[in-house]
Amino acid sequence: MVKNLVDVSDLMDVAITKSRLLKEGILKSEWDKIVGELSKKSFVIFLKNGKLFVGVENSIWIQQMNFQKQSIIKKTNEFLGGNYVSEIIFKIGKKDTKDYFLKETPKNDSIDLDSVTLTAEEYLQIEVELKEIKDDFIKKQTKIVLEKSYKRKKYLKLHGYKQCKCGVYYSSPESMCAICTNKEVLKLEETLMKAFKNRKMLKYSQAVKVIEDLTEKEYNRIKLKKLSKIKKDIDIYLKNRKDDIAFELSKLYFTIDLGELKDEHIEKRAEEFIQLLKK
Repeated sequence: MVKNLVDVSDLMDVAITKSRLLKEGILKSEWDKIVGELSKKSFVIFLKNGKLFVGVENSIWIQQMNFQKQSIIKKTNEFLGGNYVSEIIFKIGKKDTKDYFLKETPKNDSIDLDSVTLTAEEYLQIEVELKEIKDDFIKKQTKIVLEKSYKRKKYLKLHGYKQCKCGVYYSSPESMCAICTNKEVLKLEETLMKAFKNRKMLKYSQAVKVIEDLTEKEYNRIKLKKLSKIKKDIDIYLKNRKDDIAFELSKLYFTIDLGELKDEHIEKRAEEFIQLLKK
């Protein structure tokens, strides 16, 4: 009887520990065995530092998969035979996107892997990754996955795709893939939001000295987002008759909005703002 990969996952432990690419390849190739019918609405993007990034068709299905997140993490680790995944991050995306290193789907995949030829050196690299696997069946199945992986990477490189620092291939002119760009934006937002709260970097000219490559457009976008959040908090505190807290938040609002720390001027504007909101 042919052995199932799940049944013999313990034999793969040494090999997959050494290769992120191998773990990714296995998960992409066998995703349907882990999540069942949900595989029709989702796909593995990449695995890095214990975080598994998964593309999902839309927000409705993300919600469904979030309900089962812990179960999916458990099944994924059971499938790989170790605690390799500690978190799953769901991103809205289409399964046929060319920016991701996905499982082959002949009906929808425009990439002709048969047209890609690997070099002797590349085959040698594959053999190095396979050398710890003793079971012939697992070695054969894993070799298929790795060959497809190497061919796809080579195809994308030959057709102008770039490899991001996270490992994902993408075609946009940006310096990194969409996922990493989003992470950088979130990191930038967090930095500026914290600075605004502490009444720092109140002007673009101040912020750009601390944050390299910060554009004035991006600075203003985050500033408006912070002001909007403060305004919502002010409304909530006024509704709950906590005028003192609302007043302090109003002072912060105008400190950020006007980009200055003159207490008398700020307090006057804050008082007028509170009175206006109470009407």
